[in-house]
Amino acid sequence: MAAAFCLSALLTAIAGVSLRFQVRNWRRLRAESLASDDRRYLRGMAQRRTVNAVLLLVLAGMLAGAYLSGGQQELNRIAGLPFEDRTDEDRQFAKSWAVYWIVFLVVLFFVVVVAVADYTATSLYARQQFKRIRSEQRTLLERDLAVIRQQKLNDRAKRLE
Repeated sequence: MAAAFCLSALLTAIAGVSLRFQVRNWRRLRAESLASDDRRYLRGMAQRRTVNAVLLLVLAGMLAGAYLSGGQQELNRIAGLPFEDRTDEDRQFAKSWAVYWIVFLVVLFFVVVVAVADYTATSLYARQQFKRIRSEQRTLLERDLAVIRQQKLNDRAKRLE
């Protein structure tokens, strides 16, 4: 039970820090003028990470709620009963508890999906920016090479005169 509360507190702290950074990103997006592709990437990143932080808060709440509600203790009591002694109310509680944990796992799945989507978007954006920078550097190097060649040709022409 203490481990669940510690995990819940850790999830809450991670979500809080993430939300704090995303609020800062949203403010930066409003204040700064950025290129359209940079703005689109940063807005998508802030959206994905905000959604993930909210989902982490939901997970933390569900985890803490599972133990604060006494549901886990009730399920342990039902599990200790012989199968024949379980009432319909006990079976209904076990079904609703299973649905609760299925919802928890679905939310956890969405956390992972959003995190993978964020990672993929970040790596694609980084690759795109790397190609752009490499292309710009290549253009600059070719221009510098052309200038150097022209200077050498001019130096040869002066020597021949």
